[in-house]
Amino acid sequence: MTDSSQPVIRLADPTDVDEVWDVIASCRIALRERGVMQWDTTYPSVDTVEDDIANKTLFVLTADEDCVGVVTLDANADAAYASLKWKFEEPALIVHRLCIRPRLQGRGFGHRLMQFAEDRVSAGDYRSIRLDAYSQNASAVKFYQQRGYRQVGQLFFPRRSLPFYLFEWAALE
Repeated sequence: MTDSSQPVIRLADPTDVDEVWDVIASCRIALRERGVMQWDTTYPSVDTVEDDIANKTLFVLTADEDCVGVVTLDANADAAYASLKWKFEEPALIVHRLCIRPRLQGRGFGHRLMQFAEDRVSAGDYRSIRLDAYSQNASAVKFYQQRGYRQVGQLFFPRRSLPFYLFEWAALE
């Protein structure tokens, strides 16, 4: 990838499964190398990627025709989200599995994908964005805080020893 490329965000299609999975798998490895046990061999899976593509909720960020990053955006929150006191009413856009190829992190690609999500809220499709970030993943937590996301609570999910922080953002704030 060259620095002169203009990244493009588009809806993923079935031909993207292998490349999307490669991004997710490389992120899982990079997280584990940093001691962050956010994802295991059960989640996320290739089936998760295929389901997201079939549901037309997975977006890829490409540069020079290479998949640089991925994110799933939908209105399907984990049932545990209902136990929290959110500031904004639904509909909320839920961010799942935001990943940037580890060798390309720190170049603003994550910000591009989040801006894409935030633009959907600003356009009036949703009232807010909700997401969770594993508390052990300090760089992700800092990333969302720096973008103005407000922590509204924490939850424990299966097979994880530490909590996930739940964040919310709205264009109205």
